[in-house]
Formats: sequence, structure tokens, C-alpha cells
Amino acid sequence: MIKKRISVEAFSDGFGKIAILLILLGFYLSFLVEGYTGNTSFRNIMMLCSFVFFFIKIALYPRLKIRSDFFAYILCGLIVAGISCWFWYSLAEINVYFTLVTLSLVIISGFEFFKKGLKWLILIILIIALYEYITKTYLFIVYRNTEWGLLPMDPKFFGGYAKIIRAKGLFEGPLALAQFAIGCALIFRKDLKILILTFLLAILANGRLGIIICASVLIFHFIEKYSLLKFLFSAKGLKFLLLGFVSLILAFNYFVTEKSIKRFKDIFDTTGDSGNSARLDYWAQAVDVYWNYDIIHKIFGDSGLYRHITGNSAENGWLMLLLNNGLLGFLYYFIPIVLIFVMSITKKTGHYLFVLLIIFAMFIQTFHLGASANLLYWVIIYTFYLELNQTNNA
Repeated sequence: MIKKRISVEAFSDGFGKIAILLILLGFYLSFLVEGYTGNTSFRNIMMLCSFVFFFIKIALYPRLKIRSDFFAYILCGLIVAGISCWFWYSLAEINVYFTLVTLSLVIISGFEFFKKGLKWLILIILIIALYEYITKTYLFIVYRNTEWGLLPMDPKFFGGYAKIIRAKGLFEGPLALAQFAIGCALIFRKDLKILILTFLLAILANGRLGIIICASVLIFHFIEKYSLLKFLFSAKGLKFLLLGFVSLILAFNYFVTEKSIKRFKDIFDTTGDSGNSARLDYWAQAVDVYWNYDIIHKIFGDSGLYRHITGNSAENGWLMLLLNNGLLGFLYYFIPIVLIFVMSITKKTGHYLFVLLIIFAMFIQTFHLGASANLLYWVIIYTFYLELNQTNNA
């Protein structure tokens, strides 16, 4: 009887792993398929297939391997989504809530297996990004409607006219690659090899925020793992500093051009000629739009309206949550951040350092938007929450 139960559970886990593989394929190969075939339904087809395998898994072995409190929180989010969507301008950014379903599938089907898959993806995407940087061409190109009409998302569009080479890997553009690097760096913050790879991805994407966050995660990795001063003056620390210094010189000498350095300096430029000036304008406009909402839309949001008005996002994840999902949506994303921060301080762990990086990233970009980016956001949250609860039980 025990052997039979073990074999059924193993068989069920196999279906769960297939479901996760289909999710990874759907999320990270969809733009490649679109670029070569023009098919934009690949992700939806893979997701549908993954749900089929997931339900088979549950039917064979009906056990939900997920923390009950976190699962309850996910259900609350779906209830909020079901109510809120009736007040929205459009459902274009429903992924902010719908990805919670995908998250549940990933956790229940095999959370550790999903993270192993991410590690392989990091390596594959890095190889593609290196190819793009060296050849100055993209493996594939997709087309998008812009304010200048339908344009190819090619190297010139993302910086080629300014002679900046920005790799994008398997994504639509370099920004998504940089977001992927940030997400993976936070998930695998204890794995030094992965942190180095994600930092290289951020450099190849020429993503300013990505470089800052990934470099910060590397630094915080050692702050969390060791007493920093003790580590720096140890034999291992001195070797790391020497190796890191030489590596940085070589990396910047090979990958970073004069144009790239100027782009990096522009982070701190708020004059009328900089992109940051436009970002501040979007922030101010976003605040005005939100305060002009009636009480219902202040609570539930009006997803899609701000983008319809401005033709752009607010360039700020927290503001976009208020605009699209209202106060309820904002709190739904912010409460876990606060909880993890407080638990980290209480348990005297280093998680709070990485939480601050998430808050910062959300201020500068819409780090939570997009199906794959949103999934990584919640994977980070669940990873931190699990670790802190394990610390609590230890």
C-alpha cells in the first residue's frame, strides 16, 4: 500500500513537472515563436496545456503543496480581481492578478523544480545575449505599434541609432531582459554563480536599473552571508576584491562604451533633456489622474485608463498599481513587502536589504507588469516568506 502511494505520488509529480515545463516554454519562448512565425497565441496554448497536466496531477494525488496562509492570500487576490474588473476601463493588464493562478500552479506542481528550470534559462539566455552583443544582431525581431507607427523591435530601435548595443535574449526588448536579471538575482541571492550571471545579463542589456540592482544584490549577498568588515579583511575577501576589481575592469572595457557610460550618468540627470525629466512628468500626471478618480475607482482602480490617456505607463510600479488596481491592489502588493521587512528585522536576517531593492525597483520601473515579470515578483515574495518561516521554526 505504501509503495503504491509512493508510485502514485511520483507519477503525479511527473505531470506537475510537465506543467511547469510548459509554463516556462510559454513564458520564455513566446516572443521567439512570434518573431519567426507571427503566431501570438503560443503562450496561451502552452498555459492551457499546462493547466491540463496540472489537473491530472491533482486528480492523481490531491494534495496542495503550498502554505495554507499564502494560498488564502492568493484566493483573496482573485476575489479582489473579480470585483475590481467590473470598474476597469480595460482588462489589458489583468495579469497583475491572473498570474496568481500561474503562481499557485508553479508552487503546487514543484516550486524547486521551477527554480531549477530558471537556472537553465539564465544560462541559455546569457548565451543568446552574448551572441547578440558580439554579432550586433538579434536572434529574432517582433513588431509593435508605437507612436511612430508599426516598427520592428530591432537593435536600432533599442539604441542602435546611438551606437549602443543592447541585448534582449528571448524577450521582446532589453528592458524585459534587465527585469528578468533583477528577478533572478533576488530569487537566487544566495547563489554567487547565478548572481554573477545575472549581473552579466544586466550589463549586456545595458539596463541601468538592472546593473544597479544586480550589483547591489551581489554586495548584499556578502553582507548577509558574512560580517562585511570581517569578510573584506579575510584572505577570501581580499581575493574576491582583487578578482572583482579585475573582472569589472575587463567587463567595462569590453562591454561598456562611451555612450553606455553617458546613459548610466543620465540616471541622475533631471534636466529637460533627460529621460528622467519625462519620468517625473509621468509621475506628476499619474498622481493628478488618481486624485481625479471617484471614490469607487480610488478603491478598485481603473485599469488601462492612464495608458489610454497618456499612451505610456507612469514609469513607476507603485503608481501603476494605484491607477490600475486602486488602493486595494496597491495594498495587496505592498502588505507582503511590509510583512517580510518586519519579519526580517524581528528574526535578524538580511531579507530587509533585498526588500528595499524591490521597493526601489518598483519606484523606477513597472517591475510587476507583464506575465513573466509578475510571476517572478511573486516567486521572490514566496521564496522570502518560506525562508523566514523556516527561520521562525528553526
